[in-house]
Amino acid sequence: MLDYKLLEALDAVVAAGSFDGAARRLHLTQSAISQRIRQLEERSGTVLLVRDTPVRATAAGQKLLAHVRQVRLLEAELNGSFDAAASDWLTLRIGVNADSLALGLLPALAPELLADRLLLDCVVADEAQTLAQLRLGEVIGCIGTQPQQIGGCGVIPLGVMQYVLVATPEFAARFFAGGLDAQSLADAPAAVFGQQDSIHRRWLREQHGLQHGDYPCHVIPDSTALFGAVCAGLAYGLVPAAQAAAVVAQGRLVQLPGIAPIAVPLFWHHWSRQTEPARRLAQAIARFVGQQAG
Repeated sequence: MLDYKLLEALDAVVAAGSFDGAARRLHLTQSAISQRIRQLEERSGTVLLVRDTPVRATAAGQKLLAHVRQVRLLEAELNGSFDAAASDWLTLRIGVNADSLALGLLPALAPELLADRLLLDCVVADEAQTLAQLRLGEVIGCIGTQPQQIGGCGVIPLGVMQYVLVATPEFAARFFAGGLDAQSLADAPAAVFGQQDSIHRRWLREQHGLQHGDYPCHVIPDSTALFGAVCAGLAYGLVPAAQAAAVVAQGRLVQLPGIAPIAVPLFWHHWSRQTEPARRLAQAIARFVGQQAG
């Protein structure tokens, strides 16, 4: 039988990144938190936390966290059915791609979040990386590019997000006057999202055989800042068509020649057992992505 008092301590340590932070969250002493974690590890027979900075869960710890977070959501829904005036806000931890945030995902979700008294804890990663967070139980749902569902989860098609390669007219004239090929791409500075294998990096590798290190690039971990760098003429970039449309129409950016928009199908992956607020959130995300695809 799981002791949820001990599981609550585990969740608090991981959320805070430290034993001291967890103690403040739960209004306990640090020694009390340490004792609860030690008891939980003794009962489970395995190490649940990597004592690093920040503290993080092991694979076994992630399984327990996924369980306690699911239970918390189900309990919150049950309490809500008994008390429609319940004042507690419920936090949903979700994996999202930075492009969706830059395009206005949060304002689009505002009606559902306010109506259901939901708070979002957004874990930002590239669309191809978010599933790893769901597998580890770090999030209750995520936007990803894989159509196949993973074990214990469901999947909902969201639509297709179009990406375009753009640069300022001056940048394009300087670096791509002779056309866009592996040689010109190996000389032109790119703006790529984050350190992981982004859509842009994969396109350079799969279409032109360029590996990381074969081309100059600015690594920018924020979609809005990345788009700003492209607009400033610092680099060319692969950005959502919806983000670039107005600036392209003004002539401040141009689509690079000979490159059709790149279509990226998106899917919402979620725990199989969903609460009603989580289902409504998924529907709102689907409407938002559908609008961007349109």
